[in-house]
Amino acid sequence: MSFKDMIKTSVMNNFISDITIGRIAIVLAVSLVLGLYVFIVYRMAVNNEFYSKDFNRTLVLMAVVTAAIVLAVQSNLVISLGMVGALSIVRYRTAIKSSLDLFFLFWAISIGIICGAGLYVLAVALCLIVTLGLFITGKMASPVALGLLVINCDKAEVADQITETIKPLTRFLRMKNRTVSKDSVELILEYKADDDKALENAIGGIDGVNRFAFMNFDRETRI
Repeated sequence: MSFKDMIKTSVMNNFISDITIGRIAIVLAVSLVLGLYVFIVYRMAVNNEFYSKDFNRTLVLMAVVTAAIVLAVQSNLVISLGMVGALSIVRYRTAIKSSLDLFFLFWAISIGIICGAGLYVLAVALCLIVTLGLFITGKMASPVALGLLVINCDKAEVADQITETIKPLTRFLRMKNRTVSKDSVELILEYKADDDKALENAIGGIDGVNRFAFMNFDRETRI
């Protein structure tokens, strides 16, 4: 037997020609169940402002379709080459809104590949480990985000007094802008603090302050 014949025999032995209806049903059913599991985890883990039901439904179907593709690739050499050629020319231009969406998409595809290969225990173990990792990282405290403090006061001396008063109450304080006019001074301060209420009380107790405003944005807010 020549080396060419050995390679040909080795390649052909890796294809399963007797894929039964029972195996197809089991693979697609397990993929669907685990895809629905990903659906539930995605709904619970993703912030509401970034949540997309259509994308979440896509995750379920992606797992099932990927499993079917893997089964088809295993059954026939011609189909496998055709799949490679077809998928290599397809371009997806839909923008992924967040890195977490990209992770869930890869997770759904991985489930389909693993189930298509018949490694159901590995697929279930993957889902459990990933869920545990999401839960642990979700419980970790996020760093306090920087905020902006806009203050309007009567004169420059009051502005200096405000800065000196609130500095001990912040972990970080930096002036972004100082606008001086004939009748007033406006400050824009970038700050990081654990308690905005303490800053509000401190600024409100200074004579000469006309108005002030806090501007914060918390991406972790859920409704």
